[in-house]
Amino acid sequence: MKIGYVGSAFSSISCKPDRGFQLKSYSKEKLYSIVDSNLQCILKTLKFNLKNKITFYRIADFIPFASHPTSLPLESIFQDFSPLIKEIALFILRNEFRISMHPGQYTILNSPKNDVVEKAIKELEYDTLFMDFMGLNRDAKVQIHVGGVYGNKEKAIDRFIKNFHLLPKNIQSRLAMENDDISYDLDDCLLINQETGIPVIFDVFHHSIKNRGETLIEGIKRSIKTWKDHDGKLMLDWSSQEPEMKIGRHADTLNEIEFEEFITRTMESDFDILLEVRDKERSAIKAVQILEKYGRI
Repeated sequence: MKIGYVGSAFSSISCKPDRGFQLKSYSKEKLYSIVDSNLQCILKTLKFNLKNKITFYRIADFIPFASHPTSLPLESIFQDFSPLIKEIALFILRNEFRISMHPGQYTILNSPKNDVVEKAIKELEYDTLFMDFMGLNRDAKVQIHVGGVYGNKEKAIDRFIKNFHLLPKNIQSRLAMENDDISYDLDDCLLINQETGIPVIFDVFHHSIKNRGETLIEGIKRSIKTWKDHDGKLMLDWSSQEPEMKIGRHADTLNEIEFEEFITRTMESDFDILLEVRDKERSAIKAVQILEKYGRI
């Protein structure tokens, strides 16, 4: 089992892997300065993670405006940073890290608007090209939500499936979708999986909010079945509710009691855990200690 978190370990290593700038300041020099800083931070973060037995990591978007019409071609950016990217890739592969990426909330494949879908595909191309350029195995995934309902969930699901089948094969092979807490629950994702083969990332927190009566254990077991050997183990998102906040607000830090209870309840299943908590690496370090206690890492 691997444990990880999202993006920045800023509290521990004082760098950010997703620095950006305003579009009005766009220039090749500005872009390359930021990309270099972000890639250096990704490598520094991975080295920190390895020392702390944190071997699952969601890479943040490190190229500002990567899918914007004004952007330089991604292939040329990757080529210009090839030595640093290859160093990162070698570190990932040698140390058997699990990697994922998660484009922004506006990456909506099932939108009824063609321009929105086109922009979503550009975002997916960016993440996929980066993973392919690094030579990562197919267990490195691009995580997406199904999208909006637009007044008719059945038609929205059909649009998602149709648009998926129009994607290049390299993007298709990288995608994984998560159940959400508002529109598309686990059953919806499993239905889409049957038509597309996209593996389902089981989001524990979202499932606790939106489900059709499946228990946690049932949900995990059903999700595991959607992951083929080349996809790797089930990716599982874990968080809990932040007390006294609106339902759906991710916790600021790991609830160690809830997490340990979760680990003891799921001893029969194997998966990799991505923590979606706000203090990131601090919680991941606590989680590692709990996993070690039960021999799961």
